[in-house]
Amino acid sequence: MKRITAHQWTLMSSLLLLGPALRQLPRAAAEQAGRAAWLGALPALPLLLLYARFLARFWETRPAGTGLAEAAMQVLGARWGPVVLYALSGWLLFYGGFVLRSGADRLVVTVYPQSAPAVFTLSMGLCCLIAALGSARSLARTAAMLWPFVTGILLLLLLVSLKSVERVNLLPVTVLDLPALAHGAVPVLNVLGLGLFLPLFFLGYIEPEARPLAARRVRWLLGESLLLTLLMLAVLGNFGAELVSRLSQPFFTLVRNLVFFRSLERIEALVVSCWIFPDFLLVSLCLFAAQHCLRLALGEKPLLDRGNRLDASRLRWLIPFCALAAILVGLLLGPELYSLRRLSERTVPFLNLCLSFLTVPLLYFIGKRRKTL
Repeated sequence: MKRITAHQWTLMSSLLLLGPALRQLPRAAAEQAGRAAWLGALPALPLLLLYARFLARFWETRPAGTGLAEAAMQVLGARWGPVVLYALSGWLLFYGGFVLRSGADRLVVTVYPQSAPAVFTLSMGLCCLIAALGSARSLARTAAMLWPFVTGILLLLLLVSLKSVERVNLLPVTVLDLPALAHGAVPVLNVLGLGLFLPLFFLGYIEPEARPLAARRVRWLLGESLLLTLLMLAVLGNFGAELVSRLSQPFFTLVRNLVFFRSLERIEALVVSCWIFPDFLLVSLCLFAAQHCLRLALGEKPLLDRGNRLDASRLRWLIPFCALAAILVGLLLGPELYSLRRLSERTVPFLNLCLSFLTVPLLYFIGKRRKTL
């Protein structure tokens, strides 16, 4: 098995959260914290650093070449381990289908208003199937290749938008805003929690290295918190919290109104198209992690898989099955825009937050109680 480097694993963590950050963060933070939302990373960061330290210490005591799925099997045993893996794979496939549907909705709303979301859901799902049929190393290398391009475009847009930020939209923030600020930290926890949780399924594919995992996670969290703060600063500073809370796509509305781009026709279509890449990676990772869980629960050893796309042995037929399930979820999910927005704002973030921050601590305490760790 060809392993991925820790650096590629870190870039994979960074790229996968850009889609949820642009879809959820500005509007959700504005609804929760109002004008103080751009400071939401400040109360969230200490909690995230503590949790990252816990994750690092937990995995430093585990054998090399094991990820979250293997940890669940070891802690819970042959009876309950597969049950938890089935539940995790079910959530991963549901979330992958949700990302397919929300990505299709973004394209319809911003660029192709006369198109049907099903076209984009199906085409993206098939592309993600091809990626998931390969190896974890190919996904990590794809993330490493796309990260500078996508992040560079995002930083350029945000820096250009700062010149039109209005101070009245951001300040003053006083002591009276602290309760709202604490609520505004929840969307930040949700987005960065996903970046901490989903890569845990791929720990078994990482090359051993001398540098502690905790050091990488601290630097990663600091960088991503700064990026999310810049995102909220630009969006809220241009539109104000009240307007942002009403917009379905605040960031892409910002791009459409940037003075820098007014000389170029339909530049927002190009920017929206760039955000296909984070969604592509996120769905592909969900499919890969889901099939890994299912194959491990059924007695296979997916870590030994060489990633031959034409190989159907060793339960690899579950990979197209997972892709089909995610595509069906995307096609059936949110037939009305209101129901999709409700899922995006409440149900999916709540479940994602619970899984991201409760799964590993529960495994840890159960393992200590049962003496399986």
